[in-house]
Formats: sequence, C-alpha cells, structure tokens
Amino acid sequence: MLSMSSGYKENNFSTQSLSTSLVMKKNNKNKTIKPNIEDLKKKIFIERRREKRNTVTFGAVCLSTFLMFYFFQN
Repeated sequence: MLSMSSGYKENNFSTQSLSTSLVMKKNNKNKTIKPNIEDLKKKIFIERRREKRNTVTFGAVCLSTFLMFYFFQN
C-alpha cells in the first residue's frame, strides 16, 4: 500500500532564500573559473627555461671548480 503524507514543505520561493542562492551561485562561479591555456603554456615555458638556466649555471660552476683544482695542482 502506498500512503500519501502531506508534510510541511519549505518555501523555496522566499526572497531570503533567493538572495542567498544568488550569492552562492556567484561564489561558485568565481571558484570554478578555468585558467587560460595560453597562460598555462607560458608558465610551463618559463619554468623550463629557469630549470635549464639553473642546470647550465650549476654545470659551469662545477667545471670551473674542477679546472681550478686541476691547474693549481700542476
């Protein structure tokens, strides 16, 4: 058997709930903005360039240190 109960239903059309739902939508919209693909590509490119520069600098320092020890011991 199915029984039908008529309980109190919340008023979803009140002005107070409308204003809070609009605020929630705006907050959710701000959080879900996706970053631009071009900006992401640029950040990746800059990071790779920085890593390459650090590697080259580290290699040059190691090479110069090795060469200094080599020449000063002879």
